[in-house]
Amino acid sequence: MSRNRLHHALACAALAAAAAPALALDLSWSGFGTLGWAQSSRGWVYERSVDDGGSVDRDSVLGLQLDASLAPKWSATLQLKAAQSLEKDSRWDLTPTWAFLAWRPDDDWLLRAGRMRVPLYLHSEILDVGATHDLARLPTEMYSIVPSNEFDGVSTTRTWSLGADELSLDAYAGRMSTTARFWSRDGLPGFVEPGAVFVDIDTHMQGVVLALRQPGGLWRAGLHRVRTSQTDGKKVPVTLPYVSLGEGLPGFYKVDDSVPYGPDVRTVSTITNWVFTLGLEQRLGGHWRVAAEYARDLQRDTELGSNTSGGYVALFREFGAVTPYLSLARLRSTKGTRDWYRKLTAHPLPATVPGAAQLNAAQRLMAEGIWAADQRSVALGASWALDARSKLKFEWKRTHVGDLSRLIETPPGSDTIHDTHLDLWSLNYSFSF
Repeated sequence: MSRNRLHHALACAALAAAAAPALALDLSWSGFGTLGWAQSSRGWVYERSVDDGGSVDRDSVLGLQLDASLAPKWSATLQLKAAQSLEKDSRWDLTPTWAFLAWRPDDDWLLRAGRMRVPLYLHSEILDVGATHDLARLPTEMYSIVPSNEFDGVSTTRTWSLGADELSLDAYAGRMSTTARFWSRDGLPGFVEPGAVFVDIDTHMQGVVLALRQPGGLWRAGLHRVRTSQTDGKKVPVTLPYVSLGEGLPGFYKVDDSVPYGPDVRTVSTITNWVFTLGLEQRLGGHWRVAAEYARDLQRDTELGSNTSGGYVALFREFGAVTPYLSLARLRSTKGTRDWYRKLTAHPLPATVPGAAQLNAAQRLMAEGIWAADQRSVALGASWALDARSKLKFEWKRTHVGDLSRLIETPPGSDTIHDTHLDLWSLNYSFSF
């Protein structure tokens, strides 16, 4: 799958470049990377790869970018990134994060076509370039809204100069085939193995982003519409009917029409998310700086959606080359989403009911696919600018888990991990050239 995506992006870039004016080519290249180590205080896995044994997979990344000036108004960019695979935990993949052709007819307009970064966050364009920001890791509570940060399509930017300030409006539309990862603690015997579950999905997205750039700050607001479907054609339940087994016996929620009880499960082939984002980074005077981002993700068409609110606030104080910081973050699904998770997992059928083990496993597997979360974090860290192109960073972060967190891999046979906390230490060296 990754090889096909790479070939597709490179083919798009080649066709786009061929359509540009055939003038002299001016090439330049650059690179970036992060060598990172993360370790938690708990034995279970957090964020795919971090436990009490430590891991380099979560934060480490290497990238190379090639920029080509094709003509006075035409340019092309190709960026390749090597990082932990979206499709398998035990490998790295080389993927294109940028592969586009750009046309700038004048200073006020920019049009691009190809593979680009979805403009969701303050740091979307420099998401993987750790040397450009001070946080050891961009807060997961905000930066885990979508399974992929790239799309193939078109975008246009209109810019207005307002004295020393600059106002811009971005509009984009496109699609992306990617892979969403879920965790199943016990699987579904005969159908789904325990462990990581990778689901291929197609997304179609459109959005607009308004940004105000000032000498001492940046303000951004965006509205994004994303429609998602599984590439294998599997449909998503709208809701789950409750099946009663009679007086004195507990019932269960029917998750699939293969269960010969109760009414049919209503399903849809595509679900829609509306995502509103708001962000700012502002100097407060002297050597103080604040950054904050917020996202509201509204999922339509199903009651079992990932309706979440997430964000963070970070305060920085610069002492020459060293910048310590404090950040607070939170990610929380709506009560309705968390209630569905509890209904599907909190009251399993007793073993005396025929087929109880299979029905319980099917309900639990459905709950684990909701992507529900309830967590908050506080972090203390610092970055040390070794020179203009490299930084050494350290961070201690304590995360408190409430009802549950989709970022935690509950061990097989265990109850849902809840009402607890973990400490996370990160040490990163980021560079660019």
